[in-house]
Amino acid sequence: MVRFALVLHAHLPYVRAHGLWPFGEETLYEAMAETYLPLLRSLERLWQEGVESRFTLGITPILAEQLSDPRVKAGFQAYAKDRLERAQSDYLRYGGTELEGSARHQVAFWELTLDHFHQLGGDTLQAFRRAQDRGQLELIASNATHGYSPLLGYDEALWAQVKTGVATYRRHFAKDPTGFWLPEMAYRPKGYWKPPVAGPPEGLRAGVDELLMRAGVRYTFLDAHLVQGSRALTPYGEASLEGVESGEATYYVHELESGLRVLPRNQETTLQVWSADHGYPGEGLYREFHRKDPLSGLHHWRVTHRQADLSAKAPYDPEAAFAKTKEHAAHFVGLLARLAGEHPDGVILSPYDAELFGHWWYEGVAWLEEVLRLLARTPGVRAVTAKEAVQGKAVRASLPEGSWGRGGDHRVWLNEKTLDYWQKVYQAEGAMREEVRRGNLSRRLLRQAMRELLLLEASDWPFLIDTGQAEAYARERYEEHAGAFFRLLKGVSEEELRALEERDNPFPEADPRLYLEVP
Repeated sequence: MVRFALVLHAHLPYVRAHGLWPFGEETLYEAMAETYLPLLRSLERLWQEGVESRFTLGITPILAEQLSDPRVKAGFQAYAKDRLERAQSDYLRYGGTELEGSARHQVAFWELTLDHFHQLGGDTLQAFRRAQDRGQLELIASNATHGYSPLLGYDEALWAQVKTGVATYRRHFAKDPTGFWLPEMAYRPKGYWKPPVAGPPEGLRAGVDELLMRAGVRYTFLDAHLVQGSRALTPYGEASLEGVESGEATYYVHELESGLRVLPRNQETTLQVWSADHGYPGEGLYREFHRKDPLSGLHHWRVTHRQADLSAKAPYDPEAAFAKTKEHAAHFVGLLARLAGEHPDGVILSPYDAELFGHWWYEGVAWLEEVLRLLARTPGVRAVTAKEAVQGKAVRASLPEGSWGRGGDHRVWLNEKTLDYWQKVYQAEGAMREEVRRGNLSRRLLRQAMRELLLLEASDWPFLIDTGQAEAYARERYEEHAGAFFRLLKGVSEEELRALEERDNPFPEADPRLYLEVP
């Protein structure tokens, strides 16, 4: 029987207290309303139905810190109330028109969202923890702020990301993680390393896998091309699915020399969802993400077809759209059944960014729910957690460096546009190591400096610069954290220190002594 491991990677950068829109706190509120809360409702329905719905969810430490923050909880409630008022206004405007059905749906959605958030007491994290405790899903850890592991300049810097991430997981979920999401599926084996810009010394570095093992992690996930030597296929969209076929190696569990086990991404199943042109989200009935109402900012139109200009999008029909998810779920489970026949003892890993479902693809959570429901009664395929998937025999492997980004290497995060970013990261990492060794600064100052360094190291900033989605914002953010870091090392007033502690407050257990440890 094939073991099917669905893995959702939930992550957003630290936006708390860093503006509202278009790249601030409201991006988090959108994901809470459209992805995290709907996913919890799906889990509850499946539990009530007695459906065995086992999968893996990674909530990055920096996202967990924000979801548990009182300011974020209060801000989300205000945001949801505002959206309900906008929906009600749209319903009054669009009554008797072709947009009435969509407007009515929006009112019901935001009423449900507010009611559900109230029922949870605003605590989405603990709701996911309860789902884990009752066996529905497995929660895994990640680097503290989604730092890009292979390019961090010092082993101590990567160690601080990993150990802080593990400690944050333990605080929120009351257990130690065994699984770990490597940000951007980026990996570097043990070997000689030369920094891309001046700063850190070149020389022998520990493998990313070795540090994970020393932190108590036992498995992770990597892209298919690292285990089968094929061309890299970006998860963010392919022009065509023709000719895409996962090699035999992607159906095996791999074990590295360090003992860390690795599940490789299955290309056929992931691209069936991710493909920009042929994936399910491009279906014409589904809600269009990019067109918004000029007054309310809400979505009332459907994809129609991908080549349609936004002004030519047809009205959204919620009933027809959600009916389509059942058809697409049946198609996906049929694909899994075919692969199970071809690889009866294999493992299929299908990893996705969680925010694709519900946020980017509005009907995506409903699709996921139906997939899990159908799998429970499909012979030959068993939905399992990633921890269950890596059990048993494994193939010994020695894997190359790479990521799941464009080209399969580091080019998305390391290019001419991001060299200044890496220069600042390396300067700060080196300075942090030296200051901790000197021991001249107070623990409080060093702890806040560590927070600023961790936030500076987030892979989101070079990613946004490369894609051009929010280049100015990304530069502003990393320069802001770098500036705060170096001011702290010089010593700041009590007033400025309190202001920084209020603005950038994750990781109460941040331990600067990690920069003294040579992992």
